[in-house]
Amino acid sequence: MHGTQKTPAPLRADARRNREQIIEAARRLFVRIGADVPMEDIARAAGVGIGTLYRRFPDRDELIKAVSLDNFTRLAELAHRVEREEPDPAVALTTLLHSALDLRLGITMTAVSARAYRAIQDSPSIAEHRDEVIAVGRRLLHRAQERGAIRSDIDIGDTVLALAVVSRLAPLADDDLGEMVFRRLFALMMDGLRTVPGSPLPGRSIDYQDVDELRRRGGFAGFGKLDPPDSPGFDDS
Repeated sequence: MHGTQKTPAPLRADARRNREQIIEAARRLFVRIGADVPMEDIARAAGVGIGTLYRRFPDRDELIKAVSLDNFTRLAELAHRVEREEPDPAVALTTLLHSALDLRLGITMTAVSARAYRAIQDSPSIAEHRDEVIAVGRRLLHRAQERGAIRSDIDIGDTVLALAVVSRLAPLADDDLGEMVFRRLFALMMDGLRTVPGSPLPGRSIDYQDVDELRRRGGFAGFGKLDPPDSPGFDDS
């Protein structure tokens, strides 16, 4: 008799709940502290023991991947929905960018954290969802430019970099003043993308491949440089 490949058994309700709590706690702490937040802090915030956390996620990179996949899955679904349902591409693009900031990880975290960038690059499923979001964002941007709503001298890389800069100022969820300031900055960023009289931008428009190249070269102060694959900087110590 030939062997048959078994599909993974579905998680029990309590195990599924623990996993969801860990992912949500990690999402919040990655935003507040960074991808290197102690795993014990994540377990405590999730209301589970450290043993339970490591049973679900054997190391930090697996947890980063799980949080990122969850974010990108949500964002890809929303991207396709707003592209399909919102006739105004500028409004659809604004909705997509604002949703990316609400998730606070995903695209922006890959720009500001070398560790998150490496973990996501190693995950084909995350890369696929990320590329879906970038592709939708690029289409919306170009359609808005064709309508004259968005300035013509930018590309999706300019937008992603602006989003990453704004996301670094994201306040705690319960900080009302910080949230107001944050949303004002987002509104100012969107106004900067619109077609209004202003100074010409230097150089050329930036695509997402340029963002990747900047990450590889460490070309942005404060964004870190992507370590080579064998770098000890990715040890979970």
